[in-house]
Amino acid sequence: MRSRRLVRDYEVLPVMHEAMVQWSTTMLMSSRLAGRRRDASMLDAVAPYGKRMNLHGGYLPALDTDAITTVLANAAAAPANPGAATTINLWCMGGAISEDTAEDAMAFSREGAAWLWEAVSMWDTSEHDALYEQWATAMAEAMRPHSLTNGYTNLTDDQGPQWRRTVHGSEAKHRRLGAVKAAWDPENLLRFNKNITPESAAPVH
Repeated sequence: MRSRRLVRDYEVLPVMHEAMVQWSTTMLMSSRLAGRRRDASMLDAVAPYGKRMNLHGGYLPALDTDAITTVLANAAAAPANPGAATTINLWCMGGAISEDTAEDAMAFSREGAAWLWEAVSMWDTSEHDALYEQWATAMAEAMRPHSLTNGYTNLTDDQGPQWRRTVHGSEAKHRRLGAVKAAWDPENLLRFNKNITPESAAPVH
């Protein structure tokens, strides 16, 4: 029986860091060669301008057999069209990534997140919108039983009030974010996002 070596967080982190540095360098070089402003084109290497795009994702408490089976099944069902691409990424978290700062010290929740999954699809024309939207929705629904209720808000579209109340973590944290919103944006002008409305806020003391 072949023995398997467990990969610890401190062994994975240097590799991830090097990969992210290379990725960032590639994006910056791409934007310079294209002659566009870097702040407007920094993502061109991974999300070219003009592409239609869908992104879903979430946190996993563990990368177990059921979660892996679900990922593989949805990868096999991904649409394939000329000029289009689908990618499913699994990012290792935990350790220093998830535990370096207290959960309540920031809005971005990482509690219990050992892995982050994301499904990305990009295509060219509107005729394929429904096809890729359906695949992304099916992937998200299939992964929901394996995923945590908290997460990184930029990984998916707004899924409604209940999702917004849990994606940042605890109910107490949501109330504190609501209080900040009530103090700084009481009329909810900045509402075109995954919005926490001022009406849900607790009084600021």
